[in-house]
Amino acid sequence: MKKTKKTFNDGDVIFREGGPSDAAYEIVSGTVEIAKMGNDGNVILATLGAGEMFGEMGVLDQGERNATAKAIGPVTVNAIDRKDFLAGVEGNPDTALNVIGNLADKLRGADDKLVHGAGTPPGDDTKPQYLMPRESAGAAPALTAGAGFWTRLLGLAALSGTERIKVRVAPFSGEGGDQHAKHVVRALERRKGIRVKGLKKPLKVQPGDPAKAVLAAARRVLADSESDMLIWGDVPPPGLTLHLKFISFATWNVDPPGSFVIGTVLPLPVDFADPFADFLYAVSLAAAVPKSEAKAAALARELPLALDGAGAALDDVPGDMTRRERGLVRTCYANALTTVAIQRGEVSLYRRAVETYKECLAVLTEEEAPLEWALIQKNLGSILQSIAERSGDNEVLGEAADAFRAALKVLTRNDDPMDWAAVQNRLGEALFRLDFESGDIDMLKHALGAYQSAMQVYTRADTPMRWAEVMNNFAQVTQVLGEELKNAEAIEKAADACHSALEVRTKAKNPVLWAATQNNLGSALFLLGKMTKNADRLRGAAEAFDLASGVYRARGMNKMAAITEKNLGRVTELLDQTQPKGVPRMRWESGGPGDDS
Repeated sequence: MKKTKKTFNDGDVIFREGGPSDAAYEIVSGTVEIAKMGNDGNVILATLGAGEMFGEMGVLDQGERNATAKAIGPVTVNAIDRKDFLAGVEGNPDTALNVIGNLADKLRGADDKLVHGAGTPPGDDTKPQYLMPRESAGAAPALTAGAGFWTRLLGLAALSGTERIKVRVAPFSGEGGDQHAKHVVRALERRKGIRVKGLKKPLKVQPGDPAKAVLAAARRVLADSESDMLIWGDVPPPGLTLHLKFISFATWNVDPPGSFVIGTVLPLPVDFADPFADFLYAVSLAAAVPKSEAKAAALARELPLALDGAGAALDDVPGDMTRRERGLVRTCYANALTTVAIQRGEVSLYRRAVETYKECLAVLTEEEAPLEWALIQKNLGSILQSIAERSGDNEVLGEAADAFRAALKVLTRNDDPMDWAAVQNRLGEALFRLDFESGDIDMLKHALGAYQSAMQVYTRADTPMRWAEVMNNFAQVTQVLGEELKNAEAIEKAADACHSALEVRTKAKNPVLWAATQNNLGSALFLLGKMTKNADRLRGAAEAFDLASGVYRARGMNKMAAITEKNLGRVTELLDQTQPKGVPRMRWESGGPGDDS
């Protein structure tokens, strides 16, 4: 590739948001800040250093710059003209893979928050340091569906088409359903982030069909049309509003807050225009579960821009909408805002999401809309939990636990199994963290009860990743409780739970999660070895800590690596103490062990 060296002084703008994407840049020296203007001011997306590339996404998709790049101190870069960049990528597979790898690493940066910033328990410095449950709202969820990322991205000529989310709109039930569905299609046409098409036949479901049957029918349609998401719904009497629902072909391995479940409804006026068309576009993006990292990148780029134009609809809700419908509109906005907050990892966005969910609760009551109210409580608790994990504020964490308990007043295992199990798991995480501050063993027991409840729904066969997450959490609590009670049997159960989780969490597919469970396994084996003076247990602990550290170092997660290496040091020290000192006496030597003289 032809490169042109350029220098910038502190504060110089290299390119500005909204400008043309005419070049990619490689940092030779110095620091570059990537930032975007949001509703609350400038939001810093990344800080990059020597050897890193930026601006390549805009060059690849030919779009406008979606952020501003600014020099922090003196900066030297190599500028690569768009034409030269594309020619270099298309003509050199190794270069293409490097570019793709850089883009994928930027996406996976949010995935590292699964354990990044996790706290450690107070107490005796001779105890192993635990990696706490993953940051509930800060984690970028993993996908269960998707393939062909490399093939799609290497096909650069068709890049912009393959990145877009494929949406199908089924005819609505109710009067004028066909025409209303066409109106939805027209509102979403020519939107940059999606490709939309109407279906001729309505979704084959009946009123009262269980959610599982509805999901199966929708995913058959999506599979046949090779699409990502289905929009369907109805026109309830008196025919003034549309009730839209969203079903994605892919599903999340984890349960991210703000996700759209089968019961989530977006009400719109039947003859909606802007700003509700913009609102529909933003909600459609937020409701989609991408099937590949390329589509995830497209969503991460387009959703914040779409959401900026969607907020105006909240001030333009028709007065003839019912109180429940107005609350549902605001809930969909809160879900979309939460999705952006997770993508960005910005605490200010988390706090805005909290306030928006609280506004929803001021409109929707438990008596009027119990299920929607419970799901808002679930999402509110998840966002508060993430804020507390980042700030260490146990008052906020206690508020999160209260929101989870409120949700469980409505959600039941029989009627809402997946949501019920997700809330049980999150409640267990909150109680576990609160115990480290209070030392309340009863709270640990309640956390164990919550995890055991979640495992009544999550199974290794049907939901392996969620099951493994709960098993990992269960192992943490069990070993802490076993340590408090000096009970080796409980710690043994914790080690067994880690081994079970590691049969699902593999290094190849889930390296960060695998490393977290290896660390927890090391902690359990260390405690067992220390309690029973068993050197084999200690050697097993050392191996687990070493494996975890290797993953963290390889991914640049130095804080987590330091924790595991400190744990490994403790194990090594204890192993050294258990080794016999000096030359051991033989049985036949005078005064030696077993001497019969």
